[in-house]
Amino acid sequence: MIRFRKVNKTYPGGFAALKDVSFEIESGEMAFLTGHSGAGKSTLLKLISLIEKPTAGTIKIDGTELSTIPYRKIPFVRRNIGMIFQNHHLLMDRTVFDNVALPLIIEGYSQKEVVKRVDGALEKVQLGDRARCYPYMLSGGEQQRVGIARAIVNKPSIILADEPTGNLDPELSLGIVRLFEELNAVGVSVIIATHDLGLIARMRYRTLTLKNGAMITDGVFQGLNTTRDLSQ
Repeated sequence: MIRFRKVNKTYPGGFAALKDVSFEIESGEMAFLTGHSGAGKSTLLKLISLIEKPTAGTIKIDGTELSTIPYRKIPFVRRNIGMIFQNHHLLMDRTVFDNVALPLIIEGYSQKEVVKRVDGALEKVQLGDRARCYPYMLSGGEQQRVGIARAIVNKPSIILADEPTGNLDPELSLGIVRLFEELNAVGVSVIIATHDLGLIARMRYRTLTLKNGAMITDGVFQGLNTTRDLSQ
């Protein structure tokens, strides 16, 4: 479970990215996080993944307050969190296999286990036949799926996706979200940050809406009302 209690994040210079944000995500839940550009979506995900620290308030994952985790143990906590970025962050001079294998190699897995896990992750995202390709040989949607494979190869219990469909057409976007649904179906908690209100409306999942750093709605997307709130 992920729990935020009155979380604030203020950057040097006084910019308040998050203001008194409180919510809970249950284990095995899937939810969308939306809001205008600069609303605080990416900051919120960075706090969960320990890339950033809150200025005030508490964040707990499975009962453990993140602020109490020693710096040296943060990499171990992150192993349980899969992070997916809009721009993929793939190594263009490495094969798809090598890109997906990187987290496992860093953690010291055996070659046999690396091959087993990478092959499984690539099959999951329907890229088993692309293992020896380089990222520049793939379409945008395929590159995004490589990023997803890399995020799930460690078998994390939490997936955080920051605008994973931002550069994709509606059909490809829906396909990516269907992958997240499959992961969620086996108990993975999934939070997807997106500004794609049309996609959110089609999926009908719980939606957390940020506006100027504050949480303004929490519930199933209500279409035009939420759209109006975001534009104000």
